[in-house]
Amino acid sequence: MKILTKVIERNIYEKIEKEKVYEKLVKIFGTHYVSDKPHDLFPYSYDSTESEPGMPDFVVIPQEVEQIQNLMKFCNEYLIPVVPYITGNNVGGLTIPQEGGIICDLGKKMKKIIKVHESLMYVILEPGVTFGQLKKYLDEHHPTLKYGYTYAPPYASVVGNVLLSGLSNLSCSYGGMADWINGLEVVLNDGNLVRTGSSFISKEFKEDNWFSRYPIPDLTGLFICWQGMTGIVSKAAVQLWPKKQYNTAFVAIIYGHEACAEVVRELGRTECCEDISVVSQEYAKMQFGLKKPKKLPKEPDYALIISVSGQTKEILDAKVNYVKNVFNNIKELHPKIFLADFFTFTNILGEKFKDFYDLPSVLTALYEYDGLTWVGSYANPDNLGPLLEKTHLLYEEYEMGPIVFAKSMKAGHYCVFRPIVRYLKNSEEEKVKELQEKFLEVMLEYDCVPYKTPIWMAQKIRERCDPDWVKLFERIKKAMDPKKILNPGRWGT
Repeated sequence: MKILTKVIERNIYEKIEKEKVYEKLVKIFGTHYVSDKPHDLFPYSYDSTESEPGMPDFVVIPQEVEQIQNLMKFCNEYLIPVVPYITGNNVGGLTIPQEGGIICDLGKKMKKIIKVHESLMYVILEPGVTFGQLKKYLDEHHPTLKYGYTYAPPYASVVGNVLLSGLSNLSCSYGGMADWINGLEVVLNDGNLVRTGSSFISKEFKEDNWFSRYPIPDLTGLFICWQGMTGIVSKAAVQLWPKKQYNTAFVAIIYGHEACAEVVRELGRTECCEDISVVSQEYAKMQFGLKKPKKLPKEPDYALIISVSGQTKEILDAKVNYVKNVFNNIKELHPKIFLADFFTFTNILGEKFKDFYDLPSVLTALYEYDGLTWVGSYANPDNLGPLLEKTHLLYEEYEMGPIVFAKSMKAGHYCVFRPIVRYLKNSEEEKVKELQEKFLEVMLEYDCVPYKTPIWMAQKIRERCDPDWVKLFERIKKAMDPKKILNPGRWGT
């Protein structure tokens, strides 16, 4: 795979020689945790998407927050860009440097689970803690508590996910992951350290007092979904949930786009489901080793994975009965929908289908090509039917298999909608760029709010969104980063 990398022209070493920068970085981080060698920098210059590559000048690996503070003081003085990076699993080019500068890799050494507060049900994490690491730790040391897991690989960052308001297998109950943040510790552009949330009440940091973001002014929002443009997060307190004793799951087999949308809407509103995830038939088939799966004429369009849990068997049974009753009511309007026990279903089809349920796990079929991209969004559930239909037509037009994912969020208040594309970078990149733009047009037509926005997508959104929103956005960015050194280039900055 040949990837061309570039740096946008800007003399970022006007105030200090590049060699002096290297010397200063070594003083802060140590020789073994600084590099300017091309073979070390190259992996940070691209990702799996259609986003334009760009090389950093240095990479540093901090272990302590004081090192990040010293880095930001230095870079703020000499106007050197800094791009925070954790595990590199984002899909959207969010950590590709636009103006060279320094990659601050938080994922290699800042991996401590600092505290689990059992009674208040939260955990304090450094950015490098992964989903797999957290799950293992909770299973071993706090078996009555659990966290939510996404379809990202087990080596993806928990903090990265919450800062981008990702999703999980508990999102139907509890919403996007940013809703789970109790507070953040953040290094600002000038090296100052600030904590948001209830820990602000003391001059000294109290690990056992980070239980809420309210009722103080919610400064946490200054750092959520900002893609590192307002500060570098060094710690996060995120909520945990009771691990319920009784669990089951179902698969709903669905024919028709509107029938799928109706099931997602109505089951989401039951308040009984921890998760309702939608995968297209082609997406489901990929898990069984089919390279370019196609839906046969009489096959269903979608499979829904539905999980239900309860603290007692009686509660679980009551929830299951209610879910089945609601499903049967929908079936009167849409006869071609069917509900089956998930585990019976997987026994028939094979163990690979369990990867959609046993999270965190790697959905290996997504990573078979060197290109993977999507236009992810939060969407109005009332628009899910036409979104499914119109994006399927675009997949057909561009001769790409429909790999569609959707999820009910926060008891049906909204949903996630994400058309995915696997592709070959060397031969299909231009076609994929066109298809992505068409997806975005459809999704904006139906009032979707894109997330993990790459630069090209943010530019398109800025052209049509509320201009007063843009003005406020730019005022906040200027106040938080007046010298434009924090991940510059994002959202037109």
